[in-house]
Amino acid sequence: MNSPNGMEFHQLRYFVAAAEASSVTRAAERLRVSQPALSRQIAVLEDELGVKLFDRVRKRIQLTEAGRYFLPKARQLLCDAETGMQQVRERFGMARRTIRLGFLPPFLDDVIIPAVKALRAEAPRVEVSLFELPPRAQLDRLRDGELDLAILGNLAAGDRETYRVECLGRSRMAAVVPEDHRLAGRRQIDLKDLATDPFISLSDVLYPGRRQFLRGLCQGQGFEPRIVEESDSLPLLLGAVSTGLGVALLPAHSRKLPHTGGVFIRLRRPVAYAEVLAVSLGDPSAEPLASLLKHLRNSASAAILGD
Repeated sequence: MNSPNGMEFHQLRYFVAAAEASSVTRAAERLRVSQPALSRQIAVLEDELGVKLFDRVRKRIQLTEAGRYFLPKARQLLCDAETGMQQVRERFGMARRTIRLGFLPPFLDDVIIPAVKALRAEAPRVEVSLFELPPRAQLDRLRDGELDLAILGNLAAGDRETYRVECLGRSRMAAVVPEDHRLAGRRQIDLKDLATDPFISLSDVLYPGRRQFLRGLCQGQGFEPRIVEESDSLPLLLGAVSTGLGVALLPAHSRKLPHTGGVFIRLRRPVAYAEVLAVSLGDPSAEPLASLLKHLRNSASAAILGD
């Protein structure tokens, strides 16, 4: 399926997967294509755009400035295309009822997939389409009727007033530091131990409320964090920590994402949590959404227990 300027949607999928994994090899494994084929299609996309999307750093790939700018736009193009096709199938064809579910990467394998499998066993005629999108894009699509449900982390106060929100669980916050950091060998630390370090935050544009959440935790420990960069995704933030750009705070549940070169350390003080939230705009008690929510509660409880 081609776009008007010649780009193909599978090239966008390959680009997004490589960006999220910070690795061509892992992206190829995830998409079940060969590494040379994925690399070739990304190169074709770069030629089409006339810019370089990735740099290689320590056997890993990192987005260039152009790549960081293009990543959210590529995600949106993929989501819009899939949503449009599904809406046509449901309205004019014989497609089964589909729940459109947005999510963040840490929740895919142990929260989303078990819940979707359980729902399919219970209601075989219900399909679930998955969309990996940053929080702001998920909220915008909920508002526009292009998603039915979003699985997110902490939300800003204004968004809590706009949407229906249910807390599925809480994951304890942890510090993330480069592997050669002075505190990397510790089992637990206090947040104030990082008071002199530069911090990396998630983008407040794409992850609304995250900068203030970080600042609030640090201010409660008597210091103002020196934020040197805001990353557009969790994998990019972990990559920035791994290269030594700074330290970060993330839910402990995020440690299962690739973070070679980075170390998660338990926070002793303060004890803080990130919520796992199910967010919707419509009636969450209506079927089949209510059934999916039931299974998401079960899988989230099992996955996050012990964080």
